[in-house]
Amino acid sequence: MQKIVARQGDTVTLALTLPAVLVPPSPVLPIPEGTAGFRIEGFPACVPDDIESMVISVGYAVPPALPQAGTGSVQLKVPAQDRAKYARTGHGAIEVVVDGGPLELTLTVDAPASHPSGASDTQGNKYPGTATLACPRTRPVTAG
Repeated sequence: MQKIVARQGDTVTLALTLPAVLVPPSPVLPIPEGTAGFRIEGFPACVPDDIESMVISVGYAVPPALPQAGTGSVQLKVPAQDRAKYARTGHGAIEVVVDGGPLELTLTVDAPASHPSGASDTQGNKYPGTATLACPRTRPVTAG
């Protein structure tokens, strides 16, 4: 099945799995770089490392236990359903990112969320979530 190839400037929307939530909720972030070696509608196409190497700092909370926001670092992982070989390049087949479903997300706590009573999260704690790709196109380029 053919899927739309992601490119620089497409966006990812982040969401954590409850009980943790992002503060503010569901940030939308552009993919800052595409390094696949070819362009789609003027923008460089993305390889998995373009997304997996993104540095994303976010606010988070764990209501009602820890309502005061803390901060964390998000790491994205491009699963198999979001990868495809694209062969129409001058460099032979290259693995690109396609819009095939949610990306995997892990938030690692940097500055713990807390409660006014003094309770707090643990630095290094991890929370799972997902990121959704948005790849709007006039003339889609597909792979898969």
